[in-house]
Amino acid sequence: MKKSTRSLISSLIIMSFLMLATMSCKKNDSTDTPTGKNVYTIAVISDLHYMDPSLRSDTSSAFIEFEKYDQRLPLESDVIMKEVIQELINAKPKPDLVLVPGDLSFDGEKISHESVAGFLKELTTAGIKVRVTDGNHDINFRYACNYLSVDTVSVPNIDSTGFKTIYANFGFSDALYRDPVSLSYVSEPLPGLWLLAIDACIYDKTLLYTQTEGGSIREETMTWALARLAEAKAKGKTVFGMMHHALLNHYTDQNILFPNNVIDNASTASDQLMNAGLKVMFTGHGHSSDIVEKTSGSKFLYDIETSSTIAYPCTYRMITYVQDSALFISTIPITHIEFPLPVPLPSGQSFQEYAKQRILNTLDLDNAYNYYIPPYSYPIGVAEKLAPRMRNALMAQMAGDEEIFSGSELDSIESTINTLGATYLPIRTNWYSLWNDLSPADNALVIFLKSGNSMKK
Repeated sequence: MKKSTRSLISSLIIMSFLMLATMSCKKNDSTDTPTGKNVYTIAVISDLHYMDPSLRSDTSSAFIEFEKYDQRLPLESDVIMKEVIQELINAKPKPDLVLVPGDLSFDGEKISHESVAGFLKELTTAGIKVRVTDGNHDINFRYACNYLSVDTVSVPNIDSTGFKTIYANFGFSDALYRDPVSLSYVSEPLPGLWLLAIDACIYDKTLLYTQTEGGSIREETMTWALARLAEAKAKGKTVFGMMHHALLNHYTDQNILFPNNVIDNASTASDQLMNAGLKVMFTGHGHSSDIVEKTSGSKFLYDIETSSTIAYPCTYRMITYVQDSALFISTIPITHIEFPLPVPLPSGQSFQEYAKQRILNTLDLDNAYNYYIPPYSYPIGVAEKLAPRMRNALMAQMAGDEEIFSGSELDSIESTINTLGATYLPIRTNWYSLWNDLSPADNALVIFLKSGNSMKK
């Protein structure tokens, strides 16, 4: 497995494997990754959080107030969605498959789901297969509403039946297997490749407003999933997983800072799936571009998290899949919007700069508030001093490949703690856990599916 230190022999073996895999395929003039027979392109777009434009008025006080505190870009979600769809259709090579690991709607609104299904149909019309799973903002979400006036007004959301009906053509209608107790399914979108889509969201099918932020794989669903993995092994199928919540911790203090980003009993669940032969799980939810790995003897499992398209860093994944052999992972930032924006960007500001400034502003407010209320309950003046350090750590982790060995941010962290005193040392540990990127690399990576080795592209 890839470790923080790798022997020279191991490196040479990996380089030789990469050269052989690349030489066996026709080279594309515009990319270093292989093309040709048994090579496919997979795109991952996650946490679309699409808000149908009919749900908002740009001048309503309800929307203006809401947008001030939200890390996402609801005003721009429509044009961002249009941009992403067009980029995928026009990509060279065009994706064979697009995966969407949940949170398709902004806050569960039925009309937003219906609009997203329309966008995804554009992909299938262009000959691209699409597979989706649900996220915690998709089913029975309690805050489905519009922002048209002074106050928000509730609008229809959907239950699990509504989800699989609206997205029937994106994984459910042609599924090889369906889990009887959840929206989990198995399909074969590419020759020899099974997709195990796991519904780990927590909601009550009989109630309309019971969705929660956390996730958990139901016991019956795990039994069903393990049986499918055993069958895939017997039939010689490769299996990739897709789930909204993380299967592995993406930084050391994640279970302290944001425990709802990872499924309950993640250690046990990941062991079960890894030991049954699952090697790759595509996830979202945390809005970060981050990859982590787990190993046990010859077994390995990669959790490949993709950021949100409508929250900084506003990226998606393009992956070259060499059948049964390797994944060449690239991360694509949304750098511009070809469609007319509802409100023009500030003069001279790029879309990426705009998205970064927006989340910077909201994170400062969020973090100061979180440090002010229980369980921290720090004085407001202290909370405001801590907030920028947490903001920078979170933004670095979201962007991926974060490191802080020296420089002004390291100095700022130490200065803040020295000024406030030893009482706040645990907070410093939290910040460093976000800055300390767990292996492997996050944004440009090659994973070899037979050995489990990986290397930065």
